[in-house]
Amino acid sequence: MHKISTQKLKELLRDNPNIHLIDVRTPVEFAFGHVPESINFPVEEIHQFNFPKDDQYYFICHTGIRSKHACRLLLNKGYKNITNITDGFINWRGEVESGF
Repeated sequence: MHKISTQKLKELLRDNPNIHLIDVRTPVEFAFGHVPESINFPVEEIHQFNFPKDDQYYFICHTGIRSKHACRLLLNKGYKNITNITDGFINWRGEVESGF
């Protein structure tokens, strides 16, 4: 599993806004604010994650704990290109989108 900070994520998104950024927080947390490029896939449902295994995925949650857990579970399912955003959304200093 790879690890990067929110600062590095911000740089990656600037260069490639179409990366697969998965926010594993609850739908309510996601609705209150999230990185615009992210999609919500709650960690409680990660066992249903069935995207192409060869793609690169970045996982974020509030502090980095749930996203780390999601990464470990997906590594066990055979995903290899998995990156955890270690410092979480709480440290995100970029644009924020809200669902309200």
